[in-house]
Amino acid sequence: MPHQPSSLETKVEAILDALSNAPPHIVPETTLEDAHDHREALIAPFQQAVAQAHALSATGRLQAEGDWRLPCFALHFLAAWRVPGTYDLIWKSLMLDDRYDSRWLMGDAFNDWPHLLITTFDGDVARLLTLLQEEDPPWNSDLRTCVILLLGGIYHHQLGDRAAIETVLDEMLVHCDDDLIVECIGSTSARAKMSGLLPRLRQMMKDGSLSELDVGDELQAPWQPGFKDFATCPNPITNPRLDLADIIRTWHHFQPPFLLSPEMKQSILHQWEKKAHDTTSRPGAFILPKRTLPCTCGSGLPYGACCAGK
Repeated sequence: MPHQPSSLETKVEAILDALSNAPPHIVPETTLEDAHDHREALIAPFQQAVAQAHALSATGRLQAEGDWRLPCFALHFLAAWRVPGTYDLIWKSLMLDDRYDSRWLMGDAFNDWPHLLITTFDGDVARLLTLLQEEDPPWNSDLRTCVILLLGGIYHHQLGDRAAIETVLDEMLVHCDDDLIVECIGSTSARAKMSGLLPRLRQMMKDGSLSELDVGDELQAPWQPGFKDFATCPNPITNPRLDLADIIRTWHHFQPPFLLSPEMKQSILHQWEKKAHDTTSRPGAFILPKRTLPCTCGSGLPYGACCAGK
């Protein structure tokens, strides 16, 4: 006799299908609530969705055959529910062998990962500091920025060794030659009020190696609670229903389309942004050419073996 799905199985399948096919511009509020109501039944399917994405990446098929939505939702729910093993699962997602797959899998939720990592943080600050100092192309700056923001949250919420964090960030302020990373360290340490770094920050603002406007404002401003926008400080998820909904509402995928006037469409800035978006790695308005598809230069080679490294 064929197996008849139970009402629970049917509901779980409906939730997974709704998340997998979440349309742009409409946050699936009801589905998010339903997911929380069926937490225990969804943990295994969510873990399986992430594992399937990793398996596709291992064979070079993730962007050609996969979709970022379900595994991205899955990692967010698993983190919010503090399911054991999720911290390492997130790191595996961030550090796939094909880092372009990692960026694509992170989807619109690019700015969420420090929140997810601090929620599931296992206390190993030394691991983060080692990762921060490694040379790791092709998306070294993105990964480092994520770690720096996470360390700022760990410092503020007193979840790890504050002295070790200050020591490494202070050394990087002196020796790092990546201006974006230096600015990120400056603003993050100012936001977290890292006392050991404040004299150096003030000196760097004085000599012009750090933006006095940006870092100075961060020094004066309090730590921002919540998850209301892309600039929110990394905070742990404490109320899974409310906090996770706030995070997901900020996804670019769910923002209303931005309409440009004819004048704006002709502007140099818009043309530059349009070109930049064509070569980044997030879905929606941010599309990375699939590495397994023919390169757009016409060489006949797969994009990953041709212009991806240029």
